[in-house]
Amino acid sequence: MGDERLTANTSLATGFGLALLGTTCCALPVVLVTLGLGSVVASVASVLPWLVWLSQYKSITFSATALVLVYSWWQLRCAGRSEQCAIGGGKRLKWQRRVLAVNTVIFGAAVFAAYALLPVTLWLDQSTG
Repeated sequence: MGDERLTANTSLATGFGLALLGTTCCALPVVLVTLGLGSVVASVASVLPWLVWLSQYKSITFSATALVLVYSWWQLRCAGRSEQCAIGGGKRLKWQRRVLAVNTVIFGAAVFAAYALLPVTLWLDQSTG
């Protein structure tokens, strides 16, 4: 039971960290430039040059994040079906589902910003102009 809890919590933490990393490398710069804060992006890129490398290989970052999130959902599903689950574990599972749902939403927003935001913006610009 304790080993399952550690694995579930580790996969949740990893998924959350990777989702935030994907947001930082790909979604946050797009949002900042859209808001007219391109100088902030330039400053961050000069201070943290590994973010530039990470954004160049965003497909690997997003693939790893997706795999960890799928694994986390699978772990939660198995933990919810486990007959060894104690009554107090139900509350823990509910919170883990909520955290994982937030992770998934953050990941979805980052993927949208990294891959779809520019084409959508260009399409809207073309249709209005």
